[in-house]
Amino acid sequence: MLTVGLFPNTKKQSIGTVLGWIVQYFKERNVKVVLPEDAAQKLNCMHLARKLECMKNEITFGITLGGDGTLLNTAREIAPVGIPVCGINMGNLGFLTEIELPDLSTALDRLVKGDYYIEERLMLDAVVIRNGSPIYISPALNDVVVAKGGFSRMIKLKLFIDDELTAEYPADGLIIATSTGSTGYSLSSGGPIINPELKVIVITPICPHTLHSRALVISEREEIKLRMQATHDDIVLTVDGQTVYSLRPDDIVVVRRSSFRARFIKFTGKSYYETLRTKLRRGDRDGSC
Repeated sequence: MLTVGLFPNTKKQSIGTVLGWIVQYFKERNVKVVLPEDAAQKLNCMHLARKLECMKNEITFGITLGGDGTLLNTAREIAPVGIPVCGINMGNLGFLTEIELPDLSTALDRLVKGDYYIEERLMLDAVVIRNGSPIYISPALNDVVVAKGGFSRMIKLKLFIDDELTAEYPADGLIIATSTGSTGYSLSSGGPIINPELKVIVITPICPHTLHSRALVISEREEIKLRMQATHDDIVLTVDGQTVYSLRPDDIVVVRRSSFRARFIKFTGKSYYETLRTKLRRGDRDGSC
């Protein structure tokens, strides 16, 4: 029996209406639907509630209702068990989500029929090492960012790639992004757009206090190590723009390829470059040659 896990952002406007319609749609087609306990409680759907760990062993695929942040958070949670995920856009940009609300009925029909393919995306692991021991680890799908906190004081970062000193940055911080995350914070900081089929990592400085700093693209197989030099403790590690961890000046941050891959559900007939053009509004022309 097909079992679908719904992961809604309960703060989105009209989330209850959209969720109710989807639940009814699947019920009419004999598809089982489950929700995480916390979301089910907030939306008065406790008859659909499951513990997250139980959901991971039960669902065929996941569907997120929200924006890119909801999709990123869900993908990190279920990537270790290999469950694919598809996003319904209820946010502003929705660059990573696959389904727009006007296309919801058609898209769900395709999901039920299995008319889709799976696209695997590179993920990273960020490890904080303090006094020679790892004290924090987090997976990332979009990016890992080391940056100054609220004070307007730059930090100095030494970048090592495979233990070789590669660059020193006096800057507000450094972004280490996957190709998936290249259209996020890295792009707004001057980094390149990278097709997610390329399993590479892009390193982009944030407001570097130098005239020659540029983004650097490296292989997914290479390990990145950051050493910080600062006279203050106002330094933070941010993962996918959601998880924040406070750093100390003597901490070392290691970023490497994760052993897991995020698995996104995609529909044929929709290209990455079409998404670039429509979502990022890269031009006002109609696309004709």
